[in-house]
Amino acid sequence: MNELCEQLSGHSGYVQAINRMALRVISATLFCLSVLFLFSSPARAQHGDYILGTVGLEGGSQAPEGLYYSNVWSYYHASGSDFVPTSSLTCGPLDRECLRLNVGGSGNLDLFVDQNILVWTTPLQILGAHYGLLLDVPFAYADASGAATLEPVLTTEHGAFFGTARSTSGGSIKGNISNIYFEPINLGWHFKYLDATVSSGVIAPTGTYNPKARLNIGPGNAAGLFGLGMVAYPDEAHTWSLSIYSHYEIYASQMNRPYTLGDEVPFEWGAGKTFNFKNEIFKQLVLGAVGYAQWQTTDNAIDVHPTSQAGISILNKLEDTKAQIYAAGPAVNLTTAYGLFALRYYEEFGAAATPSGRQLMFNFAF
Repeated sequence: MNELCEQLSGHSGYVQAINRMALRVISATLFCLSVLFLFSSPARAQHGDYILGTVGLEGGSQAPEGLYYSNVWSYYHASGSDFVPTSSLTCGPLDRECLRLNVGGSGNLDLFVDQNILVWTTPLQILGAHYGLLLDVPFAYADASGAATLEPVLTTEHGAFFGTARSTSGGSIKGNISNIYFEPINLGWHFKYLDATVSSGVIAPTGTYNPKARLNIGPGNAAGLFGLGMVAYPDEAHTWSLSIYSHYEIYASQMNRPYTLGDEVPFEWGAGKTFNFKNEIFKQLVLGAVGYAQWQTTDNAIDVHPTSQAGISILNKLEDTKAQIYAAGPAVNLTTAYGLFALRYYEEFGAAATPSGRQLMFNFAF
C-alpha cells in the first residue's frame, strides 16, 4: 500500500482513485459491522463499574504529549431470566427478611452510555515515562422492563441476589450522570517495538442511587482501579500491532446494602493491521479484532446471618461463586484530518454467573 501511494503521489487523478478506494474499504467495513450487530443474538448489560470494551485497538499505548477529548458511545441490551426475586432468606430472632434470591423470571434492559473522556499527556517525565492524567464523565440512559436493573447483582449459575425486594412488573426509564472515573496516575513508555502504560484511578459513586428505587443509573458503590497495558509492534514500521490492557478492580461496600462485591480483573485486547494513506483527509486505517474478558478473583462478602440451614447454604454459595465473561469481535479505526473515529462490536461467550450477549461501541477523539 505504501509503495503504491508513493508511485501515485504526484498525479492528482491517481490521488482521487485512492480517495475512492479508501471510501470503498471504509464503507464495506462499516456495513459488515452493522450487519453483525443487527442480526446477532441478544445481549447483556455491563458486568461491573468498569465499562468493558472502552479502549479498543492499540488501547495499551499512552497518547502522545498533548490534551485530548474522546467521546465513547456504547449500547447494551440485556435480556434473560436472572432478574426476578422469587424467594427470600430470613435472619435474626424475629426471622425478618435479610436478602432475596433470584431463581427465575425475565427482564430486559437497554442501556446507552456516553463517556466524555479528557486525557492530558504532560511533558513531565517520571522514570523515563511521560506523566498523564485522565477524567471520564459518563452519562447513562436506561430503559428497563420486567425486573431488570443496573445495580450490581450477586449471581450464581441458577440465580441472582438483591439486597431487598422490589417490584417485578412494569417498566422504568431513567437518564442521568453515572459514576465518574478519575485517573491521576498514567505513565507511558515508548520503545522501538513496544509501548507500555501503568495507571491508577478511582471510580467515584457520583451516579444517582436510591437503595429503594427499582432502577438506578449509579451502581451504588465506589471502586479502585490499577492498570497495566502494552502494545507490541512486530515490524519496524508499526503496521502490525497487538495490544493488551488489564486492570485490577477493588470494590467498596454497596451503599445501604449488606454486601461487598469481590475483586475483578477486566482484561482487554486488540490485534490490528495499519494502512497508511498519503491523503489530505484520510490519514490511516486500522482493521482488526478486539475482545475482552473479566474474571472475579475474590469471594463476595455478605454481612447477613440466615436462621435456617438452607439459608446458610445459599449464602455460602453466593459468597463463593465467581463470575467470568469473554467477548470478541471486529473493529476499525480511521484517522482523518478531523480526528480519530472508531467502531467496534463484541459478541460475548463463556459466561459464568453473569448474563451474556452483545455490545456496540463508537467513539471519536481529537
